[in-house]
Amino acid sequence: MTNPSARAPAMTAGPGVSAIAYVTAEHVRSVRDLALAGALESTPDLLERFGFDRVPVAVDESPYDLALKAASALMSEHDVDPATIDALIYCGAPSAIAFSTPARAAEDARGLCDTRRFNYPATRLQFDLGLDRASVIGLDQLACTAILAAVRLARAICIAEGRSRVLCVSSDFYPSEAGREAITNCTADAACAVLVERQATRNRIVGGASVTKGYYWTAGSMRDEVMASYFPTAVHVMRETIESAGWCAADVDWILPHNISLASWDILLRLAALPNARLWSENIARIGHTLAGDNFINLADALSRGAVRAGEKLLLFSYGYGAHWTGLALEG
Repeated sequence: MTNPSARAPAMTAGPGVSAIAYVTAEHVRSVRDLALAGALESTPDLLERFGFDRVPVAVDESPYDLALKAASALMSEHDVDPATIDALIYCGAPSAIAFSTPARAAEDARGLCDTRRFNYPATRLQFDLGLDRASVIGLDQLACTAILAAVRLARAICIAEGRSRVLCVSSDFYPSEAGREAITNCTADAACAVLVERQATRNRIVGGASVTKGYYWTAGSMRDEVMASYFPTAVHVMRETIESAGWCAADVDWILPHNISLASWDILLRLAALPNARLWSENIARIGHTLAGDNFINLADALSRGAVRAGEKLLLFSYGYGAHWTGLALEG
């Protein structure tokens, strides 16, 4: 009998994702609860047909609270020595807003002109985590694609500067006054931490692509125009990502998505024509759209449940207001 391990693909070391941890807000609201509270534009029936059921919603927590919890969980669960982290990339709620609970957000936003304007979550995170050796980079203005950009930047730092470990952390809440819906997608509050290592044997980062269309910079007031551009640009970026990895369309085993509606993904998958790709969609109903964290939250759950096997080819894709389309290719 052939040894099963002999059939396993050889693992080549290179920059990759070695650890993921995430946390969600403590309170959970169903789609129907949100509709009764006036937090939705669409009917709960429509959102349920699109795959949404419930979402975590912050009440007494701030984006920074969850960012610290996610990063601390990653370091604790994977026994990461703070002294081994060379760089920290924070992407999410900026300045004083990061420290605000939803109840205080409006008040704190008005206070951005005072000294709190210069209280940065990235540097506080470095201090609270004891990352004394880590240089710090803060990313914003990339909306739901922020942590994909952070991971791409982390890979570049590992290659160009020879750094060994870069910690990427994302935490960003949907504004409470904006309700809980973004173009028929139900939004959630969560944070995600991703560790990128220069010499990883699993989840190697082998390609990526990104397109920004500044014409849609006022995306909130250009809903119809964004929808018209979304699908063709998404297909283009997904194909560019696959090509950058040296793959063909048939090579893709899994898509780790941003958690937008299943109806939207059904359309996009037909257009993208990836014959062997499976969509990890379990978290759309369970968590909803956590803004930037979706892709890696889904990857963490897919890995923990044994769905993704070593050597499988993974495509991560997300769209963010601004407007940005980003893809990332990993070898599992």
